[in-house]
Amino acid sequence: MNYLWLFAVAGGAAVLGIALAFGMIKQDGRRSVAAIACAFIVAIGALGLGVYVSKEPTAPLRSSDREGSQNRLPGAATTEKDLPGQ
Repeated sequence: MNYLWLFAVAGGAAVLGIALAFGMIKQDGRRSVAAIACAFIVAIGALGLGVYVSKEPTAPLRSSDREGSQNRLPGAATTEKDLPGQ
């Protein structure tokens, strides 16, 4: 299901980009080719950065247990005593 949404969002952005590039080339061909080339370079850089970030390890997850030890960790959920004005 995640791939479906990725295809929908990325596909929509790609179709919009192609339509904009076509319009730019029709209006001013020589100048727009340089702008489109720069946009492709930025897109490739963003793709590379996204792949790099997705490959990096994330914080370890600890599941809850009967003793509730996950609530004693530094990043535990907020309780009523943590709220201001209580």
